[in-house]
Amino acid sequence: MTVTPPKHFPIPIAYSPRWRGLWLLALPLLLAGCVSTKSPYNRDQVARRLKARSGYELGAARTANAPAPALPNLQDGLSEDETVSLALTRNPAFQADLSALALAQADLQDAGLLANPVLTGVTAYGTSPVFLALNFASDLLWQRPGRVGAAQLETQRVAESLVSRGLLVSRDAQVSYTDITLTDERLRIAREAITMRAEVARIVRARFRVGEASELETVAPSADSLRAVDDFYRARRDAQVARLRLFATLGLDSMNADSVRFTAAPASATTVPPLRTLLDSAYAARPDLWAARIGIEGIAKRLRWERSQVFSFVLSLNARLNDPKPVSLAPGAAIGLPIFNRNQGRISRVKAELEQASWQYLALRQTVGLDVREAYAQYEQATQSMALWERSYLPSLSDALRRSTNAFVNGDFPYMQAAETTRQLLDARQRAADARADQRRALARLRYAVGGRF
Repeated sequence: MTVTPPKHFPIPIAYSPRWRGLWLLALPLLLAGCVSTKSPYNRDQVARRLKARSGYELGAARTANAPAPALPNLQDGLSEDETVSLALTRNPAFQADLSALALAQADLQDAGLLANPVLTGVTAYGTSPVFLALNFASDLLWQRPGRVGAAQLETQRVAESLVSRGLLVSRDAQVSYTDITLTDERLRIAREAITMRAEVARIVRARFRVGEASELETVAPSADSLRAVDDFYRARRDAQVARLRLFATLGLDSMNADSVRFTAAPASATTVPPLRTLLDSAYAARPDLWAARIGIEGIAKRLRWERSQVFSFVLSLNARLNDPKPVSLAPGAAIGLPIFNRNQGRISRVKAELEQASWQYLALRQTVGLDVREAYAQYEQATQSMALWERSYLPSLSDALRRSTNAFVNGDFPYMQAAETTRQLLDARQRAADARADQRRALARLRYAVGGRF
């Protein structure tokens, strides 16, 4: 007589000492797979790094459909610092670049995921019992730390690249702001040229009316006066184009560019360290160099991960459900033999990527050195030119124009010499404005070349 146990009684399971071996084998694998998939390199970390290197805020994260950040008070004009802040918070291209960090973090999360176990079942037929097998690709457990480590380094590389990109956006905004102030200065000089040329042409016409000058002598002053008007129109167009370009990068296309006044801060004395110091600072702190170094380390870790994929290992838990007997459980394993495929292609590819990244780092290091030297040379040249025009030529030419204009009004000085003195003074003012703009541009490029403020 067969007695059927109640349903609430547990079904006995055949036990074997091999279960202890199974757990001893699985425990190290489980410990090897325990690795964090959280990265400290997020947007806040990028914002802190950018603040430390440039002094500007990155702003809060927002989606493409979210309202744009509030504008500063434009009634008192737009300063250079406000322009850089707007570029970092409103530039669409830079906001798109910041999304790369979320992509890298998603890849890190994906790297930490394990494959789902596969349950295989065969129903009973004939005299065969029901057979179940739970397979788990356990080779991912010891491969997971290398895979996650490579993804962690990739998030760090992307973060450093975004800091470098933020410095580049800051530099471009400063250069664009300098271009606008230069075009405004050229517009002011062109307006003064119209006044000066028109006054000279009026004096010559007055002399012609009283018979002290011939009609031929009035042609050149009138032509110079018209040329000054044409120069003014060109300068006004350049000022409008410079504003439109900057407003496009700031996401302010809908605003009237001519209604915004740009308040250039007075030039302050900036102490630029020696070239050797700047080079050492650039090699040690430039974010894109850090990103290149981290990229090489990440590829090396990925190479170790690819090598670990030579062997595949699958653990399984087999169960047989015999009708007259209890459930029998037994562990199993399947090992892939690396006879034909030893992952040679992927390993060779990653080796080539490592070699390529090493050469790219050396090339970038040379580029960094060249950027610092070029910006330093441009700054020195612009500083010398500005001192030459503002301290030497402009005072003497202003005095010469004053004396020649008085002599011309009194009839003691010919027009051609007065016109030439006027032309030289206007040209000197233009060159002094160009030198000031070149110095500000070179300073912005030098700060970016060394990786931030110095």
